[in-house]
Amino acid sequence: MRKFIIRTLLFLAFMFVIDRMAGTALHCLSIHPRGGMTLHRNHLTNQITEDVLVMGSSRARYHYDPKVVTEMTDLSCFNCGEDGHGIMLFYAWWKLISQRYYPKLIIYDISPQYDLFKGDNHRYLGLLRRFYDDREEIKALFYDVDCTEKWKMLCQMYRYNSTFMELIADYVYPFTETTSDGFIPIDQVIKPKKEYDKPRFSHTLTFDSLKLSYFDKFIQEKGPTKLVFVASPIFDGMNTEAFTPAIDICKKYNIPFYDFSNDPRFMGVTKYFRDTNHLNVTGAATYTRLLMEKLIEEGCLKENSAP
Repeated sequence: MRKFIIRTLLFLAFMFVIDRMAGTALHCLSIHPRGGMTLHRNHLTNQITEDVLVMGSSRARYHYDPKVVTEMTDLSCFNCGEDGHGIMLFYAWWKLISQRYYPKLIIYDISPQYDLFKGDNHRYLGLLRRFYDDREEIKALFYDVDCTEKWKMLCQMYRYNSTFMELIADYVYPFTETTSDGFIPIDQVIKPKKEYDKPRFSHTLTFDSLKLSYFDKFIQEKGPTKLVFVASPIFDGMNTEAFTPAIDICKKYNIPFYDFSNDPRFMGVTKYFRDTNHLNVTGAATYTRLLMEKLIEEGCLKENSAP
């Protein structure tokens, strides 16, 4: 029995050392990438100083062209969009960004699937695990999703298990496309499709109280930064009831909400879309210009008066 206990303790000590060594190595990879999304996220959380930030899912990443924003307002802009993520991630990103500075404006593109609908919120923790110790609000977010995360995070390797291959690739040979302003232009054009019978999300809608609470917190903790929420164009349209709780929260705090999801200037217009959910580079430039005109008209931004 005594030998068993000694061997067990030695094994645990060995695993502890291995875990700490691996965690240290992975941490070094995460802070010294050569490119890819790791470099993009490091820049986003630690270095950006642009006047206007765009946040949201892949629809944010592909729909908002910072060059158009700068051309029309003379303000610098960075696109923070992240594929497959929503308010849980961007609340945490905001807590890291606002440690350093407050931008003039945040444009948040709402995607009901990632910002409002009920779902497994564990999936949004993967990119945040390496930032776990950086802000108490990030730790609190983990506990709100799953109280057992407190114990899992004691393992250093666990913090990198969902980004392990990406970290190595971004250190050795980055394969993910990134740009200096975060925007990814797409040249593809959707193939012609027949008319759709029902708008997107026409089924029963179930909203996530945890996501909505962070939506509320994001607004409350925006500081002096102006904040607008936007629903960008969708090829086959949208059931606008999907935005109801977001609209209600925006009304509560007098925050602008602009809905372009069913805009007839875009719906069904193939030249503007890569697929039914994403604009291509032509659509993004056209849409960004229309949004900037709206924000200038509403007084959220000032027009560039340069000739």
